[in-house]
Amino acid sequence: MENVKVLNQPVKGSAQFHNSYERDVSEIMAISDREQSVQRQVAFVLCTIQAGLSTVKGQMKDININGLQSKFLWGEKANGLAYVRENDAFLYGKVKYLQEKYGLDSVEGAVECIELFLKVPNLGMVKAAFVAQCLGFNVACIDSHNLKRLGMKPTQVKLGAKLKPETRKKKIREYVELTQEKGSAFWWNSWCDYVAGNRANKALSNGDIVSRFHVECIEVLEV
Repeated sequence: MENVKVLNQPVKGSAQFHNSYERDVSEIMAISDREQSVQRQVAFVLCTIQAGLSTVKGQMKDININGLQSKFLWGEKANGLAYVRENDAFLYGKVKYLQEKYGLDSVEGAVECIELFLKVPNLGMVKAAFVAQCLGFNVACIDSHNLKRLGMKPTQVKLGAKLKPETRKKKIREYVELTQEKGSAFWWNSWCDYVAGNRANKALSNGDIVSRFHVECIEVLEV
């Protein structure tokens, strides 16, 4: 964790200064509970795959118009969204069960939530963890930015197709334990500050704006 740089004295406008995680993830969870659905959250995460965050709101608007035929649902993304639409009630119900059984801070709850969303086509362990994070579990998305910050290789956060079930679950558990060393709020806030204003997110000038943009994207999708 020593490779992860954070703001020593968080400045006004940074996600760390405002603890944007607490505000925005609470709202994302409330949207899920209000609709008894995880469709918006999973669609949002699918749209972040190999795309700059600043493009996601536009992607969501295009999905509203073109549905599963949206040009942004390339590869297995359309199948992922179709799966969620078909199984939305089950997925939401299982999330609530895990929240009630384990709580949001346990390793076990996060592991089982990741395993649940690994069933969604096009979601690997990292992005399944991102869905879990959006739904309040104490886990995080160790994406390419965070891998660079940690000095880790992409293979360290990928599940091989030929892994035995017990090996697969062990790797997921190790991933969750890694993220819980500092916790979900740390990873959310520090990532938002890290990417703010970069080449892919020039319009998102500070970490608090980056964090709030997650909610704005999720609110755009029509379900």
